[in-house]
Parts: sequence; structure tokens; C-alpha cells
Amino acid sequence: MLATWILCIFFILIAPYLLLEAGVLRARKCAELGAPRGYRSELARSSQAAWTYAQKVCSTRYILGGTIMAIAALAIIRVVPVDTIGSLYIFTAIIALFEIVAFLCLMASVESSLRKRFASKQLA
Repeated sequence: MLATWILCIFFILIAPYLLLEAGVLRARKCAELGAPRGYRSELARSSQAAWTYAQKVCSTRYILGGTIMAIAALAIIRVVPVDTIGSLYIFTAIIALFEIVAFLCLMASVESSLRKRFASKQLA
């Protein structure tokens, strides 16, 4: 049962860890427009100002989102009674699904911020 718990904790914390890592890497290594990694949407690559803004906003939101997701997942798994292995698997799948939805919402919020700030300049 301990190995199952460790595996479930790993699956619950993999998404927050990846968000934190991506946020830190974007803040440090994606300064130039031609960087091989970073937030690479079409609007983000339209100019150096848009690229810099996208990396800054994305890294800040990813770090914040990853931290909140990790704390929430650990707090919820501590509070919710999980009696059987099957209920632990179901609970882990539910948390993982919510983390995927939260990640997609973070991406949408970054794109929305980019559109508000740079789409009107691009059309003009």
C-alpha cells in the first residue's frame, strides 16, 4: 500500500513540478525571440516586446500556478478519506484531471493577456 501511495503522490505532483520548472526556465533562458524554448504562440513571436512580455507573464503565472496546485493537491489528499486502493486511484485521477484543466486555463490566460496588450498593435 505504501508503494501505491508513493506512486499516487508522484502522479499528483508531476504537473505542479513541471509548471514550476517551466516557469523558472522561462524566466532565465528565454530572453531572445529566437530562443528554442519558451511560450511560442504566434502572437508571442510577433515582436521582441511581445516575446519578452509573454515569457515574463508565463513564468510568473506558471510558478504561482504550480505552487498553488502542489499545496492544494497535498492538502486535499491529506483531508479526503481514502480507504481502498481503488478509491485512491480514482482520487488521483480526479486531481490529475483538475491539474490538466488548470494548466490549460493558465495557457489561455497568458494568451488572453497577450491579445489584450499586443493584438490591437498588430492589427494597426
